[in-house]
Amino acid sequence: MSKVLVTGANGFVAATIIDQLIAKGYVVTGSIRTPAKGSQILALHPEYAGKLDFVVVSDYAKPGTWDDTFREKDFEFVVHTAAPLLDDPGNRDFERDFLGPSVGGATELLKSAKKYGKSVKAVVVTGSINAMTTGQDLERVFSSSEWLPLTIDDAIKAQHPYISYCVAKAESEKAIWKFVDEEKPDFSVTVLLPALIFGPPLQPVTSLKRINYSNDVFYGLFNGSNEVVPGTSFPSYIDVRDLAIAHIKSLTTPAVANQRLIVGGKKYSSQIAVDALKTVNELEGRLPRDGDEVEKEVNFGDVEEWNGKLGLVPRSEVETFGDAARRILELEELLKEA
Repeated sequence: MSKVLVTGANGFVAATIIDQLIAKGYVVTGSIRTPAKGSQILALHPEYAGKLDFVVVSDYAKPGTWDDTFREKDFEFVVHTAAPLLDDPGNRDFERDFLGPSVGGATELLKSAKKYGKSVKAVVVTGSINAMTTGQDLERVFSSSEWLPLTIDDAIKAQHPYISYCVAKAESEKAIWKFVDEEKPDFSVTVLLPALIFGPPLQPVTSLKRINYSNDVFYGLFNGSNEVVPGTSFPSYIDVRDLAIAHIKSLTTPAVANQRLIVGGKKYSSQIAVDALKTVNELEGRLPRDGDEVEKEVNFGDVEEWNGKLGLVPRSEVETFGDAARRILELEELLKEA
């Protein structure tokens, strides 16, 4: 079966992609920064034994850092999810913590894939809707040709983690398309642009104080942080399992080769999530009171077109938020016992 490299293997999105790839019979190699990360994954998922191995890459942006990986493994596909995290308290400086790792991590991977990955057919990258918007300009119609109006200079001046994250996402993606345009690799590149990502976390979680950004926001809806349903950060989401499907289908769907595409596009508000959570019996007495927020709207001009090309049918709110909550409740018990 085809061999796939998945970067950032211990992340929220990567964990679900790996789970689905293995279920489909792919042979998967995950990149991790330390050997301990791989041990944690296999301890959590012993069923992956013999189906998932790891390559340790401590600095994704270092020149030549991916060369040996592609020399030693005959990959047919690459899924690049690794990127600086918005919620990492150590990420403070725009250029050092966001821009350099984002741009370098993507371009070094592509350089090595072109130079040594002679069997690579397709690379799929986990981008972000933040390459288009900070969420403060929702009067725009967002199609896959839109870009963030902020610049590197704006991010340097702001030195704000969220602005840094958004600008780095945009600049990283621009660097990817520059590489494709100038280097003309034999493989295709597809960049997926999800908004908020929710769903059951399959990655190793050592503390409920930090699951991952979107699930931390979600957990705040039933961990006692809010007496009233809080405001909404961004009015759209995708289920992590649907996003994983989109990644895997993009590897072999010619219609999305060398394209950037918004995926998912389901309407979101904190109230929508809380309403779905009311179907989870275990959360009785733990949910905040209904709020009176005026729901925001976002217009994704071509999301249905791209969903259609991938055959993607987003799952229901009850399934997404119910399954996510039940998994987090399991983690509550497991971490309580640890």
